[in-house]
Amino acid sequence: MSDSTASQRLSVVQNHIQVAVCAAEEEKVKTPVESMAEERQKGTFNVRELTYFLEGGEKFTKIREKFMMELERDPTFRMHDIYDLTKDEIRARTLEKFRTIVHYVSAEPVPIFTLRMQSIALIDPGFWTRFGVHYGLFFGALRGSATSSQFSHWVSTKGALAMSGMIGRFAMTKLDHGSNIAGLETTATFDEASDQFIIHTPSITATKWWIGGAAHTATHCVVFAQLIIRGKRYGFKSFVVQLRDTKPTNSCLVSTLMGRDGIDNGWIQFTNVRIPRTNMLMKHTKVSRAAEVKEPAMAQLTY
Repeated sequence: MSDSTASQRLSVVQNHIQVAVCAAEEEKVKTPVESMAEERQKGTFNVRELTYFLEGGEKFTKIREKFMMELERDPTFRMHDIYDLTKDEIRARTLEKFRTIVHYVSAEPVPIFTLRMQSIALIDPGFWTRFGVHYGLFFGALRGSATSSQFSHWVSTKGALAMSGMIGRFAMTKLDHGSNIAGLETTATFDEASDQFIIHTPSITATKWWIGGAAHTATHCVVFAQLIIRGKRYGFKSFVVQLRDTKPTNSCLVSTLMGRDGIDNGWIQFTNVRIPRTNMLMKHTKVSRAAEVKEPAMAQLTY
């Protein structure tokens, strides 16, 4: 075999085993930001005008942008180090954020505050959820189910609006079948002698489950329970129950569950916890000192 023939064969073999460079690898791979910028350049419409349309007008867009700038320079809402923190550190920082935001609850009109919280939800959904459980669920339950005098008591005297000495949660969901209200097992039995309700968890399946803030921080919760008076059941009603001051009460057993790191989800069991009769939210169903029950025209109003 001549040298030239051997060289040709070697060249053919090399061509067979050589890995060809893919066309895609020859091109520069674009980052997501670059790809979005490229696509935006292809648009034939005014992006700013579309933004105004989607957000309800120029006024609301500028309000949102103002909120985002405030959050960007607020060290409490810094997110660059979030993956370097422990769960306990994340939860501590989440509580720090309450001090930054809580005064806006009463200082801003509801539509503007809603825009603020929508902006925060994009940055820190864990905090948004924890904040929303108090104001959306607990405070919402007070506003929807308490009488005017009860609402004034919890808001003005007990500090529910300013979260001054009170962090509220919403205890409805159960271990066995979630939010099936008709199947609630937790009981609230009226004791006429003491003018108190006795809140009790009769079984494991009645455990209040996945209650945001119950594991460590909640001081009070609105509890959904079956009202029992003189042996008769009147369906589910809502009651304000204190869980802890600095630690759980002897009759409230709580523990932690997993979830978003900023939220201390937990479960709750009540063992004959006594609360004043006036801790039942009585805007719709009313129970007198003499154990008389006055029901609303529509039972659904209770919820």
